[in-house]
Amino acid sequence: MLEKKIKTISSEPDNFITYFKKIWDYKSLIWVFALRDLKVKYAQTLLGISWSIIQPLTGLIMYSFFFGYILKWETDELPFSLYVLSGLIGWNFFTYIIYQGSSSIQDSSQTIKKIYFPKSILPFSKVIVALIELLISTLILIPLIIYYNINLSWNIIWLPIVILFNMLCALTPVFWIAIFAYKKRDLLHLLPYFITFGIWLTPVFFSSNIFPNKLKIIIDLNPIANVIEMWRWMLFGFGSFNKIWLINLFIVSITCITGMYIYNKNEDNFSDFI
Repeated sequence: MLEKKIKTISSEPDNFITYFKKIWDYKSLIWVFALRDLKVKYAQTLLGISWSIIQPLTGLIMYSFFFGYILKWETDELPFSLYVLSGLIGWNFFTYIIYQGSSSIQDSSQTIKKIYFPKSILPFSKVIVALIELLISTLILIPLIIYYNINLSWNIIWLPIVILFNMLCALTPVFWIAIFAYKKRDLLHLLPYFITFGIWLTPVFFSSNIFPNKLKIIIDLNPIANVIEMWRWMLFGFGSFNKIWLINLFIVSITCITGMYIYNKNEDNFSDFI
């Protein structure tokens, strides 16, 4: 006789291993949500996905004009436009995941109430969209590299680690914000101010050398600042490898996993407050 498999459904939160298995079982939903987001984002737009190039290009022109041309900020041996663009690539990837991931529970409230799925799938789907836009926006690098006759560094083999670090830096606040914001949305209203302030503590369009020596520890302790510097080191060999990058990668990984675990414990309560 064939043995029947009995599936037990409980209101108790899953342990972490079971939760990861569920995410894997529902992995197709990540792509479904990601494709939905892409269609919605570029629906009824004339230029469509070309906005993924226009947005970083606009930032590049603005920062290069005001800080490079008017204020004459310098970046050692790397052309200022390449310096800015390599910073914007990592920064835009970071901010997209935070903005979209933090509000993903509220944005998908109707879906959450109708069907069950691990809620971590929602921010993970935002990562897929962010990766697609990251790939497209990096195309701007090609003409600049050719124009300035800059060679890519062999450090580019670290690309997967840099992208992983960049992603973890974004997902960590997403999970922690979601833990507290599903009841009260104050954090979601404050988030744009934190991001705006954060770019001034991150060497996206300025060199960390402008910081006084007493304040350079801010760059060392700021994980997204580490990521931005890693992008330049990885692409062009700009600067030198800093051991603090690996230390912060470890800390961010632990913080992200812890946030995801608590997120898992609370996700059954999300539907009661949306």
